[in-house]
Amino acid sequence: MQAVDIAVSGDPSSAKSAAQQALEARKFRVKWDDEWTGTAERGNKIANAVAGALAQYFKVGVKVMQGEAGQAIVRLERQSKGYMGGAIGAMRTKKNMEKLRDDLAGAFTTQGILAWVKETK
Repeated sequence: MQAVDIAVSGDPSSAKSAAQQALEARKFRVKWDDEWTGTAERGNKIANAVAGALAQYFKVGVKVMQGEAGQAIVRLERQSKGYMGGAIGAMRTKKNMEKLRDDLAGAFTTQGILAWVKETK
């Protein structure tokens, strides 16, 4: 999966706040490039290059957009491929993306704001 769109009830500002809280609760560092676009990183890129699959690094792009009436969309785009960790690292990165999708959908469900989830291959 290359990207996932998660629609939540509410406006984009509240969706951005909910996404940032959910990502930070999962040990991601979130940096906003502008009001609606940013990146979230977990782990250490240099340690991953040196230790390979033993040191995980995971990076996703985050974009918040207006959805249908009363909804906003949080798009997560996988930006790290995991190739520095070899085949194991690439597989782990794929699984990390799937887990992140499930974790955020679960967090938004708990908050009562999840509308739908759609993957992009």
